[in-house]
Amino acid sequence: MSKKVFEVPSGEELFAKVSGDCWKMPKLSINRQVSGKYYFTDKRIAFLASGLIGTESVSFEIEMKDIESVKTCTTPPFFPFGILITMKNGDKYKLSIFKRKKYYEWIKNHLS
Repeated sequence: MSKKVFEVPSGEELFAKVSGDCWKMPKLSINRQVSGKYYFTDKRIAFLASGLIGTESVSFEIEMKDIESVKTCTTPPFFPFGILITMKNGDKYKLSIFKRKKYYEWIKNHLS
């Protein structure tokens, strides 16, 4: 079993690699915590889930150009670590990252 590795192609700039959790994504019908690493580039946000089994099914990449809006939110039970991303197609992702203000501001400033 090979682990997926995040690669930054030529012409794309990596802003940050940070550990965090994802609480909501279109692939999951319920809210549940999935731990992993976030990669923020000038063109996309990638989440690579960590663990041994089924991590590829809960890993994702979203294009910055496809994001409709971003706002801060809480994560269960009531922690102030959440960033809610709504896509232009209506899909929602809830990211959970320490020092979220830095990443929230960065995403907000990179929306098309």
